[in-house]
Amino acid sequence: MKLENTELKNPIILLLILLFFFTYVKAQDCKPDSTKRLRITAANIPNDFSCYMEMTRGWHKYYGSGALIHPRVIITAGHNLAYFPFVKRIPFFLFRGTRKIDLYFGSIDSNNYKAKRTLKLVKGKNKFFKSGYWINAKTNRDFSIIILPDSSLFKEVGGCYKFIPVKPEELHTTALNLTGSPGDKKLFEMWTQSTNNFSITDFSLKYDLFTAVRNSGSPVWIQKNGIRLVGVHSRGYKEAESCNEAVMINEDTYKQVALWCKSAGVEL
Repeated sequence: MKLENTELKNPIILLLILLFFFTYVKAQDCKPDSTKRLRITAANIPNDFSCYMEMTRGWHKYYGSGALIHPRVIITAGHNLAYFPFVKRIPFFLFRGTRKIDLYFGSIDSNNYKAKRTLKLVKGKNKFFKSGYWINAKTNRDFSIIILPDSSLFKEVGGCYKFIPVKPEELHTTALNLTGSPGDKKLFEMWTQSTNNFSITDFSLKYDLFTAVRNSGSPVWIQKNGIRLVGVHSRGYKEAESCNEAVMINEDTYKQVALWCKSAGVEL
């Protein structure tokens, strides 16, 4: 009899696990649509807290997006501030990662933005604290931060994204938004889009939001008790029906950012 009871419980337990899984991760049919994006043409929040980025590696410029999450901290995609440890023996700094970065907050076009900062990678100053993404090659590590020398930028833009760990259940009844500078549009332009079609894993958000090169690092946010950052866009796929992806601000991501900040004397 005991054996029969155990056998009866197994399918029930399996059913409960499956029910939890499909509640936790929404089923998806992703077809990102570029026509659903809206161009930002006037100052607004959270665009004022978001930035268009120009990064100089060697003599080449690369582009991306980012978000202010603290008076002295910007978060972006890990590959935006790429450092290639496997070529450090080559006597050229051209492949050794970002050495200069120009940040434009509240950008509308090349003549209209709320604040600008230029940071140069000088030893001991304006140091970039990066993830081990290129070493570990893990999607969930594709985020990095920039420590600002002071809070003057924060005062100019008037605030920042709320940055705390997100729990999956907090996202089930809200829309997901993405703000950034897409590569199929003109430099400096910022575009935004919203969706309810997204799914959640332990470390990522997958959605049908349309993205292009230069969207890397774009803040993924919700409007819930303020403007809250819940992800950092890190993956865009060329396949027409593939879901694009962000690193989720879960407990592990938050702790890593807090650790980097603490090492620079900044408390989140």
